[in-house]
Amino acid sequence: MPNVIIDTKNDPPRLIPSLVEGFNAVANNVYLIIFPIFLDVLFWLGPRLRVKKFFLPLLMEAAELSSSAYGVEAADFIETTGEMWTLVLEQFNLLFSLRTFPIGIPSLLVSYLAETNPIGKPITFEITSGNMILLWLFVLAIFGLILGSIYFALTAHAVMGRPSLNFSLIANQSAQAMILSLILLTALSLLSIPISCLFSSLILIMPSLGMLPFIILGIILVWVLLPLAFSPHGIFADELKATRSIVASFRLVRSLMSGTGMFFITLIIISYGLDILWTTPQSDSWLLLIGIFGHAFISSGLLAASFKYYECGMRWQQELRQINQENQSSAA
Repeated sequence: MPNVIIDTKNDPPRLIPSLVEGFNAVANNVYLIIFPIFLDVLFWLGPRLRVKKFFLPLLMEAAELSSSAYGVEAADFIETTGEMWTLVLEQFNLLFSLRTFPIGIPSLLVSYLAETNPIGKPITFEITSGNMILLWLFVLAIFGLILGSIYFALTAHAVMGRPSLNFSLIANQSAQAMILSLILLTALSLLSIPISCLFSSLILIMPSLGMLPFIILGIILVWVLLPLAFSPHGIFADELKATRSIVASFRLVRSLMSGTGMFFITLIIISYGLDILWTTPQSDSWLLLIGIFGHAFISSGLLAASFKYYECGMRWQQELRQINQENQSSAA
């Protein structure tokens, strides 16, 4: 018997409708922007946890050991290295560990070097113990991941209206978020070793290649990481385990590779393009607060749009599987 052709009721996810639905969801649930506002205000006006006194001597010792390779320019190399690391470590804040990836609260100021703020210079606490640095890093990362999980769960709930959230559900999703983060961190660490060796060799052997190795590296990273883009969404939208969420993300992206690529390119352009506008005011001006609010709304809207895109894509995939099963049954 010939196959029976059944039209789909659902269309594949689209860029513009997903963006519209995402921003509408945030506008109707404006409490979502409290999370990124809180994080940026903390980075801006809150205390600063520095690690300069612990790391600077270690970095300078390493610079002195490697300075012999520069011959007569060794002294200049040590001085330049010291100035560079002093500047970096003076601006570094261990509280930035609250901004976790891939599940976390978006932040405008996580890479914004602010020496002062409208109420003066931030209070600075120097951490001089390696064990204390690791402890602070661990505690802040866990706390940031929990806050990020709550933020993602509330955003998914606002977009899709799934069953009401409760403590046990949030706890389970936070645990799966930690597992997902560990899986992705391990995979990236293992992947970075051969890739870094390969490209270091290419740059040393053929320095005339210029930026070509970095362009190739970027293409490889996009090709590898794009299928993982919706890995967090399965946890918070469909209550999947971390491994099943990764599989679901692979299937969705592979079936909509071009559309998904364009979707995330658009999100990146909107996000980083507007971040330039939001960070126009100086760090000691209260006008920066407008940028913090603007970034909070835009970033929350883009996250909500990604959940809407994921929902439409999963619904479309499910319908296609049902159609294929019905066609196979009719053919039999």
